[in-house]
Amino acid sequence: MGLAAFGSLTWALYPRTARALRLRPPGARPPGEFERLCIRCFRCAEVCPVACIRFDTLADLRDTGTPYLLPKDKGCTLCMACTEACPTGALAPTSPKLDRVFVEVRMGEPILDKRRCLPWSNQGVCRACYYACPYPGQAITLAGPRQGPVFHVESCVGCALCSEACPTSAKAIDIRATREG
Repeated sequence: MGLAAFGSLTWALYPRTARALRLRPPGARPPGEFERLCIRCFRCAEVCPVACIRFDTLADLRDTGTPYLLPKDKGCTLCMACTEACPTGALAPTSPKLDRVFVEVRMGEPILDKRRCLPWSNQGVCRACYYACPYPGQAITLAGPRQGPVFHVESCVGCALCSEACPTSAKAIDIRATREG
């Protein structure tokens, strides 16, 4: 079997949801438009101060080489440098002011596994996700005697700083890409 046939077979077998719902950088245009506008110039990744923007390698046949984030590895600090560096508008220019980011950016939604979360599983008090959040009291609040996190999806930008801060080895917080971004 040739390499092209192997790649086509691998692409066909890879779940569509995993291909379609990748966590995109802030300001990403809607799916389809984003992939059409992105010229894969790597400028967004070059200016990212925390190196959270990644690209597919030649061996990774999941996507088209467009930028994405791995929320369990590194969160986005919402500096918006990537949106300013994008030459094609695939990432819409966005002000780094947190009130503007709150209105304009939706990268993903937090999913909490209470069985892994220290306060919710009665293993201790933590609050790391709350302190890491740029919108504490809005995107995340604390509840119960051990102050367990409660996420408010409608107020979360999906930056993944909470997931990065989670101290458990199997992260209790996952950020899932939204259908819009």
